[in-house]
Amino acid sequence: MSLFDNFLSIKKDQPTVQNNPVGSVPNEELHRKISLRKEMVLDEVKRKNITATIARVVFVLDHSGSMIPMYKDGTVQNVLERIFPVAMCFDDNSELEFYWFDSEYKELPSVTTANLNGYVQNVILSKKEHFGGTCYAPVMEQIVKRYGIKQKANIPTFVIFITDGGNSDRANAKRAIIEASHYNIFWKFIGIGSTKFDFLESLDTLKGRFIDNANFISVNNLNEIDDKQLYALILEEYDEWLNRCRINNIPVQ
Repeated sequence: MSLFDNFLSIKKDQPTVQNNPVGSVPNEELHRKISLRKEMVLDEVKRKNITATIARVVFVLDHSGSMIPMYKDGTVQNVLERIFPVAMCFDDNSELEFYWFDSEYKELPSVTTANLNGYVQNVILSKKEHFGGTCYAPVMEQIVKRYGIKQKANIPTFVIFITDGGNSDRANAKRAIIEASHYNIFWKFIGIGSTKFDFLESLDTLKGRFIDNANFISVNNLNEIDDKQLYALILEEYDEWLNRCRINNIPVQ
């Protein structure tokens, strides 16, 4: 029995919560969606012939003022529920490590099957923390320091980085992505909304990196793109990066 199946069997014996916080759904429905989405991710992994199926999956999410409506209307919770199955398929402990960023950054409790339901309301909004400006570099530097140096491992780190706008620290962010190119850290930058993401596009082709370690996609409305298409976009270029790592002696089991 898998860890996820075991979790489901345990939850069946627990009483159903009737009054769910904003942005949550009944546990049974959420578990069904997660299971279906996990299968979609696995299908996409097979379709793309991705050769490394274990990774540390890190979710990095914009916490700037312009994102407030999406935190409050359930959009962010929905995105989190759709990203989490990627961690279930790849992550070595089936957890999604989570950072938010604005002018600064903060590491949040890892997302698991136990706390996913209502996570945004329970873990983020309930703290009533200030939504700031938009700086990419501090959280990027922290991820490089943590996963590239302090917790160096032979398995890759897959970072899913979502933002709805441009940043005010472009030079520092460039330096961070160049430094990261020496480590087994892959960056999937996702720009959401109708804003032009010229800077994120430039990171996708940035010169001076040891290897190409980033891919950028733009999604106008995350609520409108279907799951299969979303997972295809998230996994785009990942296997090519794995191959570049192997050629350049960067460990990616």
